[in-house]
Amino acid sequence: MENYLEQASLVGNQDLNVTDTTLAYYTTHWKDLVQRYESADVPELQALLAAAFPPGARLLELGCGSGRDAAYMLANGFDVIASDAVQEMIDAAAACHPVLAGRFCRLCLPRDLTPSLGPFDGVYAVATLMHLTRPAIQEVFSGIRQVLVPEGRLFFSVPLHRDDIQADECDAKGRRFTAMTPTAWTGICRHTGFDIITSTISSDGLGRKSFAWLNCLAVSGKG
Repeated sequence: MENYLEQASLVGNQDLNVTDTTLAYYTTHWKDLVQRYESADVPELQALLAAAFPPGARLLELGCGSGRDAAYMLANGFDVIASDAVQEMIDAAAACHPVLAGRFCRLCLPRDLTPSLGPFDGVYAVATLMHLTRPAIQEVFSGIRQVLVPEGRLFFSVPLHRDDIQADECDAKGRRFTAMTPTAWTGICRHTGFDIITSTISSDGLGRKSFAWLNCLAVSGKG
């Protein structure tokens, strides 16, 4: 197994289509965030993930956080590379889930989604894409197509509603949350060459009643 961390593009925050305050929050609060992610009740989400891809598929995770979902997918027979933009999160995930050793990659979205990364049978992103600007989201979807095999699959989960977002599309902690309707999310996905397979809405794994999540599975079109 190659050590993907050694091959990763280690660039500065200025290269990211994420606000500096978003990155600063994750860099500073990684310890609390890892505890939160690991405590989340997400059997519904993980069942969707496991069912989204062919058995044994080679997968790339965008925004691995604590490594929770990557470890789950690895335990279920998938060949996973877990990426994140924040080195502190990668280090924490490696400590939290030693089974993922050698499977980490620091990726800055959307710039580092280049064909040289692939090919992957599938890509998934849980609670990640909403931190990007709308143009960057479209660019990420286009980049994902470049790293997928023909008719490869994409699964993403994003919040549909948060009651703590301000007029600048950031919360009080400075994290950006781009809020779009299910039609807008699937529309961008289709526009970049994907066909939607399923689109479902689920409750929040941390029990927050005002939060709902869009879970979308798509396949790279032939065109």
